[in-house]
Amino acid sequence: MVCIAAFIILAFMSLSLPIVRLFNKPVADRIWQSLKKAWYCVARRATLRKCDSNFKDDVKHSLLKKVIIKHPKMVKPLSTAIEVTSVLIVIITIWSLLVVVRSGLSLYVYGTCDIAAPSSCSLNTAEACSIDEARPTFWQSPIASIGYWFSDFGEVIAGLPNRIKHWDANDYLPNNPTFYAKYDKSKPMALEILDPGCIICQRSYLSYKRSHFINTHNLTYIAYPIKSESGFKFKNSYLIVTYLQAIRDAKLQNNGRATDWQILDKIFIDKNAQNIPYQTAFNNSYSATQAETILQNWLKDFGFSSDQVNIITIATKSQKVKDELAANRNIVDNKIRAKRIPTFIYDGHKQEGLFKGE
Repeated sequence: MVCIAAFIILAFMSLSLPIVRLFNKPVADRIWQSLKKAWYCVARRATLRKCDSNFKDDVKHSLLKKVIIKHPKMVKPLSTAIEVTSVLIVIITIWSLLVVVRSGLSLYVYGTCDIAAPSSCSLNTAEACSIDEARPTFWQSPIASIGYWFSDFGEVIAGLPNRIKHWDANDYLPNNPTFYAKYDKSKPMALEILDPGCIICQRSYLSYKRSHFINTHNLTYIAYPIKSESGFKFKNSYLIVTYLQAIRDAKLQNNGRATDWQILDKIFIDKNAQNIPYQTAFNNSYSATQAETILQNWLKDFGFSSDQVNIITIATKSQKVKDELAANRNIVDNKIRAKRIPTFIYDGHKQEGLFKGE
């Protein structure tokens, strides 16, 4: 291990050889000769052959020569320490290379260097609401932490084909999809994954309303409340999503538009009596009871009777709605493997983050 560790250290030192050579050519030459000896030894080790050079002994002797004279009793423990340190250097180097490879592939496949906690990756360029997973730290549970690390690595490798695959929104449609505008079979399908509490979803909503996208595509959505350690990332998101799903199941429409899309219009565009955007109020101010009352009042404003509103309210707590939301979550987590919200699938590709269509 000593020769491998020495090769690693010398390889890093060699990066500065051109500069060292300008100021001290003999030192640069010694580093280069040592690097060649180390590589010779490493190459033989890599092919399962014994290193027939004395490079290992040279390294240890150069480190211990002063100790031998002044403190001969320290030679044996220091020699052992050199061996242990060499092993640690090799392990740390291999681990570092694995981290670099995993992070690079994650960035290529999913647009984030950490698929378990996308928000922690400073290399993320797309504006989005991250889907972070609660994981134990290494010090809390070393075995579980390492297991998750390699599991994520496997997921990244498995996701490589998705980077170049042709994405068809029809393959990921939820049950009872509704559309922003009237469905037209001559138009291509587009699917959005959104969280009613996500500010980037709100900005994307405004963006595609201003564009020609809603006129050129059949746009539908999967409502996906992002989870957190304490429940859900955005207050009242899950409650809103249960209403959206219950409205879909009831197939209630008014003024030619799907009612669930009208609810999204109110959340993403309108403001309350205090001139606060509804999305902000749902996220920060409204209790669950207040939020539910607002949703019920909107349904009445859309022209639905008290009995119809009652049916929807009861349905939000039904097992059917829970099962459908679980099925939608399975589509997002295991089929689409979205790591950030919103996510769009249209025209053969998948885009995560702020809408960048026409």
